[in-house]
Amino acid sequence: MPRRSTADQPGVHPRILGSALREFSLKGYHQATLDEIAAGAGVSKGAVYWHFENKGELFLAVVRQEVSRLVEHLEAVARRGGGSVVERLRAVIAAAVTYYADHPEFCNLLQLSTLPGGLELAREVEALARDMYRQGREMIGVLLREGVRLGELDAGRAGVAAPIIVALLDGLMSQWIVDRRAVPLRRLAPDVASAFLEGIAKRAD
Repeated sequence: MPRRSTADQPGVHPRILGSALREFSLKGYHQATLDEIAAGAGVSKGAVYWHFENKGELFLAVVRQEVSRLVEHLEAVARRGGGSVVERLRAVIAAAVTYYADHPEFCNLLQLSTLPGGLELAREVEALARDMYRQGREMIGVLLREGVRLGELDAGRAGVAAPIIVALLDGLMSQWIVDRRAVPLRRLAPDVASAFLEGIAKRAD
């Protein structure tokens, strides 16, 4: 059996992605280099090229991985049984806010690298962002419709709530990146959810 190259050994691929996340989030797309990414992963630059054709492909792989992790985390929270729909929505919103605080590199990646080099790569990044927002709206929308069906949420207000919730979370993340002291995400997490949900909860006549 032919011996596997060092570049193809188990664990190399995720190490490269982890190092790339750190470099891109700290320096942005243009300033991060494959040499630094390789050094951070403890591999040769050739090993990086073994897995990724170029820096652009590596950048997109990092964004896809981090977006998938966020979506999977929130979907797991949304699927948890028990409690009312309002309580599950509160848990999802709080989990998203807390996730941002726990994963600052992910937030920096999205903010600092919004316009990477090359028109084609910029289009790819835009498509990834569009898909992330779509998944967020769909996930929230499922809970909102269930809440309306069960009589927990006002149909009119809940009908427009999904994009507003996604925009609220996105805005909080953006503010936190530039002024973390003024926007303490972990402390705000439960109150953010409650304040918004009070506006769409169905009131007793």
